[in-house]
Amino acid sequence: MKNSGGGFGYVIALVALVILLLLSVKAWKGAAPAAAQALKPGASGGVPDHGQTGAGDALRSGNLPDVKQMGQNTDAHVQQVNEAARGQD
Repeated sequence: MKNSGGGFGYVIALVALVILLLLSVKAWKGAAPAAAQALKPGASGGVPDHGQTGAGDALRSGNLPDVKQMGQNTDAHVQQVNEAARGQD
């Protein structure tokens, strides 16, 4: 039986693993400071504000939006978009 493939495939696999390891280390170093602060004793367990406070406020107050009303608003918006698209043709 002929020996096929040789060691070239192993070399390519090894190079790919080294590249993957280097990328993983780079990503780990980028996330490590934030993770270290999150694990400090007494650190807040909350997620920092990311700009959308309305949803969290509604959830905490118990005033969640009406799904039927949201559907009606979406339908009205789709109708407006379709009418505007017809005007462009």
